[in-house]
Amino acid sequence: MRRKILMGVLALALPAGLMATMSTTAVAAKAPPNPIACSGFGGTVTFGEGLSVAGTPTSAKVSNPTTVSGGSFTCTGAVTASNGGITITGSKNAKLAKSSPFYNKTTGVKYLTGTKASFTAAGGTLKKTLKIINFTIGGHAEQFKTKGASEIIGGVCGADVGFKIVGQVKAAPYDTKTAFVLACLGHDTGPGTTNSIGVDLFNSSTLLTGQIDPAVSNAVL
Repeated sequence: MRRKILMGVLALALPAGLMATMSTTAVAAKAPPNPIACSGFGGTVTFGEGLSVAGTPTSAKVSNPTTVSGGSFTCTGAVTASNGGITITGSKNAKLAKSSPFYNKTTGVKYLTGTKASFTAAGGTLKKTLKIINFTIGGHAEQFKTKGASEIIGGVCGADVGFKIVGQVKAAPYDTKTAFVLACLGHDTGPGTTNSIGVDLFNSSTLLTGQIDPAVSNAVL
């Protein structure tokens, strides 16, 4: 009882401005609620090799890395967020059949890289080639750890083609770990392209870059 009286006297004695400051500080120290929904993802995906139907014969066992430029986006409560760019490491190239006219044991050309088929199958390898995505959300550094992925053709991506990457966010202050990132690619560049990956993934063009479509690309972190 005596403690309550002393606390009451202290509250009356303190200036109102200081009490407000103490209250604001307490609120600001709380971790942002999660999971949080983020939208407006954008960025340019630059493929390690131009993607074509036939692919490119090579002596390299592993494909070149694919890079994704960083960008800003918005999360629940008008919280600003960003990522500083992503590098997807190369995966194993397909082996050429010894009967292939491109197979050359002398020069070491035994593999095939940069096929459109390898792109559409990439969902199964992203767990190994894209292990971590670093985000900054409301000033907090967060790490997304990839657990798996699948390709999306149409559906939630509309006319685009993309990937849904599922995983976990482990960094403090968030306590809900389950998370996903949906990256849908729309416009593209390259010889013979029509400015639509949804079209060009299935024709004779060569894809050099793709644009992540901010209208349909989102995440829950």
